[in-house]
Amino acid sequence: MYKMNRSYSKAQTIAGAEKDKLFLKTDPLSERLCQAWYLTAMAYGIDPLNPPKMQKVLVSIRKKKI
Repeated sequence: MYKMNRSYSKAQTIAGAEKDKLFLKTDPLSERLCQAWYLTAMAYGIDPLNPPKMQKVLVSIRKKKI
């Protein structure tokens, strides 16, 4: 299971934040998606390695005859 490194956060200037933003864009897309999934899972209390099954419901809509 992943664990967030909380020592990474720090107060910084706007220029420093822009520099970090450019650094993060150099990460591969797959790595950024993994990071986003991990943060989403932590926010909603989901186990990132064992997500709940998606509900698949079939809906049928018919036009009403007048």
